[in-house]
Amino acid sequence: MNDKELRVIQSHFRTFYQRAMPSVVALPQREFGFGWHKKIDYRHKAFSTHRDFERFVLQDVPLFMSSSTAYYRFPDKQPMTQKEFSGADLVFDLDAPRSKENHSHRDLLCEGCLLDVHEQALRILAFLKDDFGLQGVLVFSGQKGFHIHVRGEAVWDLSKEARRQMAEYVAAEGLDAEAFFTKAAAYSDSSERNVGTLRGPSGSSGGWAGKIYAVMRNAIASNNTASLKVFGVSKKHRDDVAARPAEMLAQLEVGNWSAFCSKPNVEALVSAVKVAQTDKAVTFDLHRLLRIPESLHGGTGFLAKTLPEADSFAFEDVLAFDRSKTLTVIPRDDLRFEFLGEKFDLLRARFAEVPLPLGLFLLCQEKAFAP
Repeated sequence: MNDKELRVIQSHFRTFYQRAMPSVVALPQREFGFGWHKKIDYRHKAFSTHRDFERFVLQDVPLFMSSSTAYYRFPDKQPMTQKEFSGADLVFDLDAPRSKENHSHRDLLCEGCLLDVHEQALRILAFLKDDFGLQGVLVFSGQKGFHIHVRGEAVWDLSKEARRQMAEYVAAEGLDAEAFFTKAAAYSDSSERNVGTLRGPSGSSGGWAGKIYAVMRNAIASNNTASLKVFGVSKKHRDDVAARPAEMLAQLEVGNWSAFCSKPNVEALVSAVKVAQTDKAVTFDLHRLLRIPESLHGGTGFLAKTLPEADSFAFEDVLAFDRSKTLTVIPRDDLRFEFLGEKFDLLRARFAEVPLPLGLFLLCQEKAFAP
């Protein structure tokens, strides 16, 4: 973007930061990186106090602000070995979905993509809590994804290898879920014919087996015929589930899968739980810089907001600027799109007065000029 657009964006960003400056955990021990034309134009910056940080932000108004997931004794020194690493937060970075087939995709701003990633983020939070006893903090990345931060002494000393294994665990990499199912030999009293009983995850199962149990339990309890079919439950067995759900749940509780399923679709059961969209390199990298929570994203003007563990999410939740205010912009091309539930049809090189969050979004995306 040219200097004119940059100045307009910075003016509004400065106004925002004057009333809502981000607070960085363990600030003196963090390395910082800042960007005006890209995410990080320079790094190896450090601040002794929050006052110094605030003064820098209000004076230079970076469009992108990142801090290290690591803690250092000397965070501004170079090379990296001179910083004296003392530990790092555990982080997960969830990207936009690779497949856009399950929703009506919009190129400019797609809430469907965001909802897909949000579902994945909730899965990671569940893994962290249930399988590792860790509490994650969910943060919107500011554009198309989410970051999850786990802070505290429980994770500071985790090695790169341990972090890699955790990322692979939530993605079910190397998981042999077929091993959770066994066919126990059994004989009919009348014919002594081997009929076999399919044993699988039960109510007492933990780890991945417990997650597969929970997925099937939810499908049976809700009589979700579509899910049951995908999970390998035949039409006859789906009828049994509909007619005798309590009985089927009781059989599942003790691991008797034969009562409702002769051949489970194990891959589908795993896919209903695993996380498929993390940037694993971010989790492995002990020296990664990541967007500061509660800062603005220079590519959208949205807030990288810390979020509750809610089942839903919408772009309205992360607006940093008042929708009732407007901004005049000049579209670079004809633009027809929907923004936060409102449809817009903007013409190339024609002045357009739009809601302030949209105007800043178009400037940040380099879809419009400032007059």
